[in-house]
Amino acid sequence: MASGEGENDETHILHTLLTALGDCYSLRKENPDGNILEDNKIFPEFRGGPLDTYRQRASFCYKRMNVLLEGEEHIRLKHKVWQWMERHPDYQREPESPSMERVRELANKRQHLLWEQQFYGVNEYLGSPHLLLAFGQAIFSYDFSSSVKFGLSTGMFPSTLISNGSGRLGKYVAKIADNRILGAYALTEISHGTNALGMRTRATYDVKRQEFVIHTPDFEAAKCWVGNLGKTCTHAIVYAQLFVPDDKHQGLQAFLVPIRDERTLLPFPGVTVGDMGEKIGLNGIDNGCSFVIFNQYRIPRANLLSKTGDIDARGNYTSQIKDERKRLGASLGALSVGRVNITAITYVALSKAVTIATRYAASRRQFGPPNNQAEWPVIEYQSQQYRVIPHLATTIALRVATLWIGKESVDLTMKSFTGEDTSQAGMEIHAISSALKPVATWAARDGIQECREACGGHGYLKASGLGDLRNDNDANCTYEGENNTLIQQASNWLINQRRNNVDFDAVSPLDTISFLKDMEILLQEKGLERTPTETLDAHNLLKALNWLTAWQLETTVKRFEQQQREGKDTFETRNNIQVFAAQKLSIIYGERTIYYVFYKFVIGLPDSAEKQVLNQVLSFYGAYLVIKYAAIFYQGNYFRDGSHAELYEMGILGLLPLLKDEAIALVDAIAPTDFILNSPLGMSDGNIYQHLQRTIVSTPGVYERPHWWRDVTYKDYLKRAKM
Repeated sequence: MASGEGENDETHILHTLLTALGDCYSLRKENPDGNILEDNKIFPEFRGGPLDTYRQRASFCYKRMNVLLEGEEHIRLKHKVWQWMERHPDYQREPESPSMERVRELANKRQHLLWEQQFYGVNEYLGSPHLLLAFGQAIFSYDFSSSVKFGLSTGMFPSTLISNGSGRLGKYVAKIADNRILGAYALTEISHGTNALGMRTRATYDVKRQEFVIHTPDFEAAKCWVGNLGKTCTHAIVYAQLFVPDDKHQGLQAFLVPIRDERTLLPFPGVTVGDMGEKIGLNGIDNGCSFVIFNQYRIPRANLLSKTGDIDARGNYTSQIKDERKRLGASLGALSVGRVNITAITYVALSKAVTIATRYAASRRQFGPPNNQAEWPVIEYQSQQYRVIPHLATTIALRVATLWIGKESVDLTMKSFTGEDTSQAGMEIHAISSALKPVATWAARDGIQECREACGGHGYLKASGLGDLRNDNDANCTYEGENNTLIQQASNWLINQRRNNVDFDAVSPLDTISFLKDMEILLQEKGLERTPTETLDAHNLLKALNWLTAWQLETTVKRFEQQQREGKDTFETRNNIQVFAAQKLSIIYGERTIYYVFYKFVIGLPDSAEKQVLNQVLSFYGAYLVIKYAAIFYQGNYFRDGSHAELYEMGILGLLPLLKDEAIALVDAIAPTDFILNSPLGMSDGNIYQHLQRTIVSTPGVYERPHWWRDVTYKDYLKRAKM
């Protein structure tokens, strides 16, 4: 710690933030009266249409289901945001696809409008921190681009300053609170992403001037894929290799680096910023392949984020964390929070896609039984049910699981602010988020694609919204940890726990692996189910998934130890056990956790019609997972014979027609408003052809001859051969 600083820099900088925010944030806590179920702004009456029949078939109240899944405060906050968006002129949908420049202009404007509105300020955060999850769901349900920009500038950027910085950066925190500066997070380089230790941007300390000289040695070391960097940020947290006097290397450190003038938005001398253009999705975020190159660019010594290490005026470096990898891990803590948030974002994308596909399937009619003039809604076909309902079950399971991991993450943050030791829970959150983020983003990727195909040709229309959902979600599989690499963090943790014979109860305050304390007994378990009904029992499904996780862990550990006996080092060993072992272990660990969290939620509910349906969804989700891993259940002799898996199949087939009749009410319980959903195929009244017609005929130029019509008829551009 540099001389003259307070005893607790994190507390100091947090106090600075709260004081500044408290001055500019007004407490706008809602104190609603009346029964939320009777609030017509939140639960308006559905207009009549093709979905009426299925709503009448439902055995439960979708409003009560919504309250069970999310809670009243959560629902009120997100609807408050949505109602404001629907009224605001800058949130109205444009009839024609905007240019990339227009998309970015709108994303920038909308993030500042959100900040100005202060739906969820620091006072609300301190009073109800878990409602941060509701606010995130509300804004991401409208648009990913402006929401990511908002999250980067008001979430990740200041939280990294708080967690890794010191009180000497308080003036910047105050500017963030006033919305005077816009931040970015610059870790990735052109030639290095996942391997953070391989970053090549340099920060050399100049003793005479007490400054750091930030330098990019070549284009491969340019920082890239930095949200807000391309056009709008004024400051960035930049990770660079620190060199102190005598060219002594002190590892990768974080620095607060001014990028552009706060008023003119022009980059400072020594900073070259570029944007390389359009992406597959999320084009409102100005990262593209945006890059920044530093040319001997100087920043003050105070701009080092000094929580994990600091230098004095003479360039002497000190850190309480001696291991460079552990020091970097502590510095990158914000990424764990980001991974937790991404799981929630993927729920939003998948829930919108499932809503569109399910309502479309119940409204769209094709074919029918012989001698029957009425065509069937396509949801009546078993194959269509099996396309949509598995993803609907996954969506509801993710609704419960993402709120759980989000609350655990918020609790961890609040405890760390008070100085409580959160190291054990922090390690478990890191491990489970490293599994859940890939599991959730892949589930959304596959689910959205299936929903797109389930809507046929109409699903391929841009107006359906499914293409944009697919493209915007796709980035979730890559940023803040590329899935196939990130998932190794979870398997490494699990393998270490088993090989070190830890007390699984003691290392699992979140209860994600405490069941493994009985691992030897678990490995001896066998499936005893004799009927489809027994396979769908929630307790039997948990027993099966517990065995599956234990067996996969034991198998992976044995493969690890075999590699070690063959003389392989740790690096080579981990590389050689990924396929069929470690990767699958992490995925199973994530999926079993989702099921377990969902299971605890459902069995804890009082008896009701809603609980009965959730039990069916839980059973479907669990049985679907068991069928997915049927080969392992046979390989490990958990299944007794060839007919065992067939019992699970029969159970699933029995649930399909039951959940088909509940499906519309289930999506009603998780769907956003029609304005937010913004898809003619998924509107709540089910009148898909009316909405399609309105969408199509309102497209600019729909009835006009193209301005290049002469190229069709006269073809003057063709060079004709001489006669």
